Amino acid sequence: MNFYIADDDPDTIDLLSDLIENDFNNSIVGVADNPQQAYDDLLRLRVDIMLVDYGMPVMSGIQLIEKLKAANSQPHFIMMSSVSDAKTRTAAYQAGIDFFLEKPINLAETKHIIRLIAGYTLMTDKLNRIFELVGSSAPYRLPQSQQRQQVDRIKSILRFLGITAETGCQDIIRIISLMVDQKLGFSDIDFASVLHFDAHTKKIVFQRIRRALKVGLNNLANMFLDYPENEILMEYANNLFGYKNVHNEVLKLKGVQNNGGQISLQHFFDGLLQESIIEK
Repeated sequence: MNFYIADDDPDTIDLLSDLIENDFNNSIVGVADNPQQAYDDLLRLRVDIMLVDYGMPVMSGIQLIEKLKAANSQPHFIMMSSVSDAKTRTAAYQAGIDFFLEKPINLAETKHIIRLIAGYTLMTDKLNRIFELVGSSAPYRLPQSQQRQQVDRIKSILRFLGITAETGCQDIIRIISLMVDQKLGFSDIDFASVLHFDAHTKKIVFQRIRRALKVGLNNLANMFLDYPENEILMEYANNLFGYKNVHNEVLKLKGVQNNGGQISLQHFFDGLLQESIIEK
């Protein structure tokens, strides 16, 4: 896995370099203490994961990410910042980052997140190919660029939930892509005529999705244990699962109760569609 670090703090670069290279499967292909050098390097290097500081001089980390995406350089992004207010986090996730780390860097958390994002990255190309094959057979009613933006946002959320490696994630992408394309609510989908699901197939697909969402619910609850007041987590809890279900999952993780949260497919898909809407 190829990593790139963009940060104007040499101590942070040293810390992250040691952490990343402790795994022999990882390589650091470049570092930069200014955004312009990072931008130039990314255009010529193959980078899988980029760790980028929010508060670099001249160009913010978010502006750098947007500039790279405009140049069609799109590694997975982990943003680091000593500024952790809700507005900054929201802007970062809307720019397309996979995770937001607070400074000063927590070694255990950072090591876990790097391993998690690396695992997602290994699956991304395969999932993208599957999506392209599935999506290419359906007519597009929205402009391709707008639809693609929404689907990219959805994939970012699924990566955040840690479920891109789950079998049911492929089914989620197929269904939500249809909803984005045709502006449908989950209850409006005719699974038999549009997706060619008979009753047995529908049952199996829904079971796969429920298993994937149970993993996502558990991952989100684990994040709540560390960041109970985080507004991004709160938003995803409410919109994707319902806060009560995430709270119950947290209580189960704490050993307070035996039963965790429940999964509602309609709540999740309708919430995911809402989260995908690009603000003008």
